[in-house]
Amino acid sequence: MSKERTPILTHRQVQDLGRFRPTPYLVTSLYLDTSQTMPGGRGRPAALKTLVRDVKAGLDGRDLSRKQRQSVEEDLAALERIIRDARARGDRSIAAFVSSGADYEQAHGLPHPLKCRLVVDETPYVRPLAAMLAEYPRYLVVLADRSHARLLAVHVGRARQLGEVESDVPGHVREGGYRGMAERGIERHIEDHVTRHLKKVADAARESFGDRNFDQLVLGGPAEAVATLRDLLSSDLRSRLAGGIPVALEATTEEIVAAVQVLLAQSTALRDEDLLDRLGQGLSSTGLAAAGVLSTLGALRRGAVATLLVAQDHEIPGTECKGCGFLGLEGEAACPACGKTGSRAVPDLLREMIDRAGESGAEVFHIGTEPPLGRLKNMGGVGALLRFRLV
Repeated sequence: MSKERTPILTHRQVQDLGRFRPTPYLVTSLYLDTSQTMPGGRGRPAALKTLVRDVKAGLDGRDLSRKQRQSVEEDLAALERIIRDARARGDRSIAAFVSSGADYEQAHGLPHPLKCRLVVDETPYVRPLAAMLAEYPRYLVVLADRSHARLLAVHVGRARQLGEVESDVPGHVREGGYRGMAERGIERHIEDHVTRHLKKVADAARESFGDRNFDQLVLGGPAEAVATLRDLLSSDLRSRLAGGIPVALEATTEEIVAAVQVLLAQSTALRDEDLLDRLGQGLSSTGLAAAGVLSTLGALRRGAVATLLVAQDHEIPGTECKGCGFLGLEGEAACPACGKTGSRAVPDLLREMIDRAGESGAEVFHIGTEPPLGRLKNMGGVGALLRFRLV
């Protein structure tokens, strides 16, 4: 069986996972807080018992072959083992994807719990993972002082040290020589060593940033060293600078992650506010926006969506035409596009909209901070910034 467990997923890995389609078999996707157990702390997590019961009840109403049904039953049994393994590793929350008929299994420990879900579908249910990654850019953190530096990768609430830069910088000297001239000459010599050290740090940051697909750069350390390092960064790296964090060079990984989380929360709140302001402006004046399911779906069909905005943890049921793939709300008797009556139920229409937006090259943002989240929910939970006006 193809088994994989990776602690931190990249955006590309999630996209690839979402494209996995083990026809004719289905994929069982699980998101679970493994710390939630039955009374007494034993057995399967309490939430899983209800999820499995609901999934099994749903299978009775689906037109599945014997092999498909057997594969799903084996998936559900495999989840018990996956959860036990996750607890043994100390994972508080997991995302697991299993298709026993296709001999496929992945499990990923998550830094914090996501909403408990158990979904059986033709492809892995990756929307919660995509939303989580959208809220966690891949940060390169550089902590530097006058002679040392640390480079760390911080992503999804975890930090990993990549390397260090050390330079032999002379120390300060007492005043000496005629009117301190000798001392000033030595100080200039020392500052030259410091500048060369920080140039090495800037070069190491540029190399690491390009090689490891980071999204943003964060600096930390004494203010004077950080200011000099910022000036020495290449222009493209300065454009990716998210800000600074008030931590010492010798800070623990936990302290670094906590400081980055504060910076992330601030930047996410500002981003969400800006996106909703742009959405409101587009709706009221420029015409370069759409809001609500029907309007946004219409914009997607015409390839007009530049940026899709989705309310975090918001779900809307819908349908997909089996003939042409037309997406719509529940209750439509016939497909408005091709006129056929055959359709399949889509439990999360927003998930399908996200997939189609990605296929068209649109950006997708999950709005999760208040008050922007409430504003978007009042508009129907979804909206879009458009490439062109819809007439």
